[in-house]
Amino acid sequence: MKRKIVGIFVCMLLLISIIPISGIASNVSIDQDPNQNYRIRVKHLDDGRLPPIPGDIQPGFIFQTNEITQIISEPPIKPLDSSEETIIEILENIDEDLILGFLEDLVAFGPRFTGTNACELAGDYIYNEFVSYGLNARYDDWTYGSYSSNNIEGTLPGVDPSSDEIYIICGHYDSVSGSPGADDDGSGTVAVLAAAKIMSQFEFNHTIKFVAFSGEEQGLLGSYRYAQEAYGNGDNIVAVLNGDMIGYATNPTEASMIKIYENSASSWITDFTEDVSQNYDEYFELTVVPSGPSSGSDHASFWDFGFHAVFDHEYKFNPYWHTSQDTIANMDMDYDTRCSRLMIATLGELAEAQIMNEPPETPDAPSGPLEWRIDIQTTFTSSTTDPEEDSIYYMFDWGDGAFSEWEGPYASGDTGSAVHIWTELGEYEVRVIAKDTYNSISEWSEPAIINIVLNQPPNTPTISGEQNGNVGTEYEYTFNAVDPDDDNVKYHIDWDDGDTETTDFFSSGTDVKVKHTWTNQDTYIIRVTAEDTHGLIGPEGTLTVTMPRNRAIMNIPFLQFLQNFLQQYPILYQLLLRFLQL
Repeated sequence: MKRKIVGIFVCMLLLISIIPISGIASNVSIDQDPNQNYRIRVKHLDDGRLPPIPGDIQPGFIFQTNEITQIISEPPIKPLDSSEETIIEILENIDEDLILGFLEDLVAFGPRFTGTNACELAGDYIYNEFVSYGLNARYDDWTYGSYSSNNIEGTLPGVDPSSDEIYIICGHYDSVSGSPGADDDGSGTVAVLAAAKIMSQFEFNHTIKFVAFSGEEQGLLGSYRYAQEAYGNGDNIVAVLNGDMIGYATNPTEASMIKIYENSASSWITDFTEDVSQNYDEYFELTVVPSGPSSGSDHASFWDFGFHAVFDHEYKFNPYWHTSQDTIANMDMDYDTRCSRLMIATLGELAEAQIMNEPPETPDAPSGPLEWRIDIQTTFTSSTTDPEEDSIYYMFDWGDGAFSEWEGPYASGDTGSAVHIWTELGEYEVRVIAKDTYNSISEWSEPAIINIVLNQPPNTPTISGEQNGNVGTEYEYTFNAVDPDDDNVKYHIDWDDGDTETTDFFSSGTDVKVKHTWTNQDTYIIRVTAEDTHGLIGPEGTLTVTMPRNRAIMNIPFLQFLQNFLQQYPILYQLLLRFLQL
């Protein structure tokens, strides 16, 4: 009996000892997967609400595609491996003023329904912003059914020559008709613009593409064609961050969370975003809520072709969606800014931000003429230096809505130049910026002022020289014309005997001497016009010259002697000439 009691007691001790050990083991297992642990903790925050589908899809809409073999790949192992200094520098440059400024610009175009002039102008605005940041910008044209429009893409190449990885941040810049589209999806689009503006000044190991889609409201048309093209090109798109409606919250609780929609293949991006959120929490103060799959925005186009993508979305759905009340006034701009920061920091970590490269110094104010003529090309120059002695490219803003290409490369300190033609009269401010080979961009220079005026032709030339002479004798004539713009001038001379000639350019008002010999007796009219350096020709000047004798007579030795003798007595000589003309 004692043995049984002892045995039972021992078994109870073993059981008691095993239970806490098992519990500890279970906790250790969870702790070894912090992302899984995190998902368990925030699971109750997912209310199961899906975002609505785009607003202008026609009944029965479906993409007609061939069967697609999806890209199958293991989720990449992505530790937070960027320069924290760089990520923090990026975040500190993204503030509410920047986000609000972009949003005000975008909303000012009015409803941006795909295919309308407002949508086209908004696309041009985004394209020009990308260009001004030094990105490789392009219009990505697409057509589907009766719709035609453009996606706008800006590319920041990675600095690791061995990498073909591509990371995308995107949003759609179109809206439904009648809606300003401030939150849907101005909020996502301005996150793309802010990312492009700030990140273009830094270096990343991998390539980043900043993309604004149109046609989203008609069924993800633009993004579908974009993803289809990328799939056909074999692009190695590792992750896509799609922001669509990230700017609405009505209280601090709603403004403390962000939903991320994912499929199973893309859940690693959500986990990565959570890691970023924790690492730089003071800049976001956002709880990431994994919310499962949704096909309601442009990320789904990338899923269709096997790419990994997630959809960042406000926690409290905006009730003004697709109405005339989708305005900035009905948004929380602080929340919008923090959501944008989270997307951009995640993108920077994914693309592996490097230690910040110093941009070139602010270029000197452009050097060029203070006054110039309309429709005539002129040159402006500027120079600057780069702290790391990198090569430099210059881009000029001509003040009339036009920009030069990126001119270069020039060595640090060398002078860069560009040419331009103004087609309207007026006063213009010419500025210049510089970038180095790593796309770090300087500040804009101080402006140079140029006044564009009408070009005036040279005045009527004067001609002075002998008006009565002898054939076979060389005479010198002096031509002079003044150009009102003080341009150099050249002279087109017609001697009226079949011979013509054009001089070199001379300063305005300079006496230009040219010799000529007539070989036949006749009365000749010398005709001359002056042309300035811009090709403008003034009125004609003339001088009548009489050649009384022919060469045969003048070659008689006696008459030659007589002529030389009589030239010593000018009055007698002139009387004889008049007698011979009778």
